[in-house]
Amino acid sequence: MSAITSPAPATAAAPASNRLALTGVGFAVLFIASLVFSGLAGSTTYPSPFEADKVAEAYFADNGGVVLGMGILQLLSAVPLAAFVLALTKGAARAGLVRAAGLCAAAGLAACALIGLAIPVLDASGDTLHTLHYLTFMAGGPAHVPFLGIVVGASALAFRTSAPRWTTVLGLTSAGLALLSLATFVSESLMLLLPLGRFTAILWILVTAVRAARLRK
Repeated sequence: MSAITSPAPATAAAPASNRLALTGVGFAVLFIASLVFSGLAGSTTYPSPFEADKVAEAYFADNGGVVLGMGILQLLSAVPLAAFVLALTKGAARAGLVRAAGLCAAAGLAACALIGLAIPVLDASGDTLHTLHYLTFMAGGPAHVPFLGIVVGASALAFRTSAPRWTTVLGLTSAGLALLSLATFVSESLMLLLPLGRFTAILWILVTAVRAARLRK
């Protein structure tokens, strides 16, 4: 599973599998940790940019340190995500689309984290707060999830002959949900597609990382 096409020779398979395992698990753990930290340490749930302005203002005023911690964890998670994609496509033919989509997904996540970090650092309020809050959603949602879905869907198809059938179905389902989440640009009522696409993609990445770790043995 070291490439999008056929498996690499045995001498190269172990290091590649090691990178897939470490980076895949690293991304999932850091990203999920950011959400768990926010949920446990925050005074309330992280607000949607579509809620009333006073809700967001109250949250960010009371949870500056939480927002900083969540942003740092998400920024860190973008690094193993990029490394996972590079390991996934290393030495593969016709892997340009997957590699480009993966790097765009990592860039979107990093942008989301950096913009989010700017809110407590700048002590933003009013229109500035609303703009930054909305940009974090756009960067980490519609600008990140569809690209992540492309990585997962294309890779699931490439591995369909060597991976369990259910992982292929999971990957393609995740890709479909992630691409459909682009509809959130049109209607906020479809926002549920974003977490569905995101977390099924993370699950596929975890499964792939675990399978890569088993290949080392």
